[in-house]
Amino acid sequence: MNILADDFICPACFARVEWGAPGTVDMRTLITVGRKRLGLSVTAFALALGVTRGAVQQWERPDGTAPKRSRMARIAALLSISAGELQFGGPPDRPLISSRQRVRVTSEVEAGGFSNIDNFADGKPFETVAVTVEVKRHTFALKVHGNSMCSPIGESFPEGTLIVVEPEMTAEPGDYVIALNHNDQGTFKQLLLRDGVLYLHPLNKRFKPVPLGTSKIIGVVREAIRRFR
Repeated sequence: MNILADDFICPACFARVEWGAPGTVDMRTLITVGRKRLGLSVTAFALALGVTRGAVQQWERPDGTAPKRSRMARIAALLSISAGELQFGGPPDRPLISSRQRVRVTSEVEAGGFSNIDNFADGKPFETVAVTVEVKRHTFALKVHGNSMCSPIGESFPEGTLIVVEPEMTAEPGDYVIALNHNDQGTFKQLLLRDGVLYLHPLNKRFKPVPLGTSKIIGVVREAIRRFR
């Protein structure tokens, strides 16, 4: 059975809980089998979770360490199981994530024509990435270019970060969004409301916020995926 470095204590009764109840599959197996059912290498699985390859290798080793509790929800979502099943063991025949929870990685130019992206249709073998958010027909991923969304504190999106964009979601102040200006040039910014005016706000203070004006928001950013190599 898998044991966390710090044993899990039930928040309701404060009793020590053992992992892997009878008739269930332990955490290591759930992660290993789930990753393979997704068709992901150890490296790709690590990228989807924002962890190192070595961390995933530890999780899958019989004598390895278990994930930190702070990562449980994200791992469970990627495997399409509950956090409880991941922590305490799940049924051996539990169906895991479907191939629909991958989205196409598109270019800045193609992002303007996101309606041509169909995640539910068979097509050419485009580059895709595994995500943990709900996938709809036109959900897509886009690589961040430039450093206008880099910040030394708080949220930061360095160049090369993959962001998952949902065109069918209505943007609200505070959301990170993709917007197109009148020249159909795309930009990734945070949408903020100031004195009744919507602005596209960069996280890098060397760049200035600009009014949304006639720019069109084409999608809300749902998730960010960091790639280290």
